[in-house]
Amino acid sequence: MLIDIHHRNECGDIITLHQELVIKYNGKMFIVPAGFECDGASVPRFLWDSVSPQIHPATLRAAVAHDFLYRNYVPGWTRKEADQLFYHLCREDGLSWWKSQKAYFGIRLFGGSAWKGAK
Repeated sequence: MLIDIHHRNECGDIITLHQELVIKYNGKMFIVPAGFECDGASVPRFLWDSVSPQIHPATLRAAVAHDFLYRNYVPGWTRKEADQLFYHLCREDGLSWWKSQKAYFGIRLFGGSAWKGAK
């Protein structure tokens, strides 16, 4: 996945994809298009010891895919599946089981307003 961190906003670095990202999970598939921008993993401060809000290889693909699903309501994907995908991709990309669990539960507990707010 080629990315560029080209500017900062009040939340931190903004990531821009330079090529599309194909995501396959549980028999489903979607494509994050080149040019998509996001801010990486949005993590509550109390979880920063486990999942850094900084750009990190073990959470980058998960954060991009998760942000895309939350913003675009891809047909056939639920919020819970988007959150499970985040966990799966973090594990696949090398984040430990314990840190991935904490990140997943943080998303499940605090991500609802972002999902509802994007509609």
